[in-house]
Order: sequence, then C-alpha cells, then structure tokens
Amino acid sequence: MRIRGIIHMIELDHKIIGIEVYKRILFFYFQNSQMNTFKRYLYQGNWIDLEYDDSKTLRKGAYNAYPVSYLYRIEALGKFDRVIYYDKVMINKSLNKFLNSLDNIMFLDLEMTMPSYSFRGKGFKTEMIQAGLVVVNHEGKELYRYSNYVKPKLTNHLTKRVEDFLGITSEEFYKVAIDYNLFYNDFKEIITKYNPTIVVFGRNDILVLNESYIINGVKSLKNKTRFVNLCQLIKSYYELRNDPGLFKLYKLYYENDDVQVHDAFDDCEATKLVFLAFKEDTLSKSKVSQIRKEFE
Repeated sequence: MRIRGIIHMIELDHKIIGIEVYKRILFFYFQNSQMNTFKRYLYQGNWIDLEYDDSKTLRKGAYNAYPVSYLYRIEALGKFDRVIYYDKVMINKSLNKFLNSLDNIMFLDLEMTMPSYSFRGKGFKTEMIQAGLVVVNHEGKELYRYSNYVKPKLTNHLTKRVEDFLGITSEEFYKVAIDYNLFYNDFKEIITKYNPTIVVFGRNDILVLNESYIINGVKSLKNKTRFVNLCQLIKSYYELRNDPGLFKLYKLYYENDDVQVHDAFDDCEATKLVFLAFKEDTLSKSKVSQIRKEFE
C-alpha cells in the first residue's frame, strides 16, 4: 500500500518514523540498508511518499510499525519553495539516460580458483582461471567474443571443489589453458581497440582482475578500465535488501528455466541479457513488483 504524509516523529535507534495522515499517526520501520540510505533526509515536518506492507506489523520500541517496501520521494514544502531531497522517478530517469549513453560495452565474467573442501584457514588468494567476455556496440551489435581457460600462477592444479564446480578435471584444464600473459595481452588489445565500459555482475570479478596484475607482475590496466557493477545497480533500483542472483534475475526477466552452467562465457552472455532486460525495465517498470517480491 502507498502512503504520502508528513513525518511526525523519528526514532533512529529503532529505525522507525511516524507519519501524520488525516490527523492519525501511522508508524513504519526501515531495514538497516534502507535506514542507512535515507536517514540523512528524515526530519520532522518533511513530506514522505512510500510504499509499505500492510499485511504485517512488527513491534519496534513502543510502537507497532509496518515495514517499508519502497520509497518514492522525500521533500520539504515551504510557503514559497520546495526542496526535494530524494525522488526515485528522477533517479530512475537519470539511470536510464546513463545506461543509454554507454557506447561500446564489454560484458565480462571470470571463474576463479577455490580452496579445497577441507580448507578452514585464512589467507587463500583467489586467482582467475577462466575469462569470458562479449563486446557489443551501443546498438547491441556484437563486435567481439572471447573465452579461454587461464593458468593460475600460485598453484599448479585445480582443487576437487573447482573441478566439481566447472565440470572439468585438472588434467583437462591444463591441456587447454593459456598462460596469463597471453590473456593479459589479449585483454589489453581488446580494451585499447574498443574502449568499452565493462559490465560485471558483482565486485569479485573487478577485485580478482585487478589483483591478477599484481600476482603476475604486469602493468596494471586499472586506469584503462571503467566498470559498472550491474548487481549493485539492480539492487539499488529495486531497493532490494540482499544481492540478487544473476540466473534468478534471468529467469524472472525472460521467464526461462534454463539451468545455470558454471562457465565464464555463458555467464557473461547471461549478464548481457539481464543488462538489456534491466535497461528496458527502467522505462517499462513491468517487472518491478515481481522482482521486489521475489527478493524480499
């Protein structure tokens, strides 16, 4: 249910606000991530427009409060002026404009080493062992595709855990894997030629790629790469509490039950398709309710 009214009270410790509507005070509570985002705008007297779940309440301090599902707008209305602190519609328009402004885009996915099933210590350093990418132009036309296994430097075998995950034995892997320097030169040539914005799903690919320069003693390409974390964009747009899964999003956007395959190129293709569907949904908003409900 959606409500718009004046903030009557705020209790940051309990993460609740009271909204005055038709001379009544209704109470609402925020999840931690929501409160961290919006607390800077929550002041008595400000107008707030939000959506909440009216099917349940939670005891917060001395109040029974409804959970906030989605926040549309926070503003201060004066006699002669208006100050807008937060406006989801404006943000969404800016996001769609940004997504449409991207020229060449690289969708990148990396598979990585993992410790053994029995490993319980600390200090395991993850390395990339497979890279998959596809480059498209602003019209979505494919310009380049790439997929290779890449030999790690810190180990000379794959753990059973990795073999099970990728569906390949260590012996099979080393027969086809290329040296890291070959991948590095290929990757450098691709980003030099196409100058793409690199879209990844989550931060791990960014961290592992940047760490690979150090591990292998090559010049960093950080200054030549511009990353967009699609997972974070989607999480922020739909105001989700937790990170959404790539293949669950793919299933929701395309109503497709294809089984996930742990392969870097398949994953970068899925990232591309989720990106295109997400960009469309920032305009059509046809999947907003479904995705927020699925990940709540």
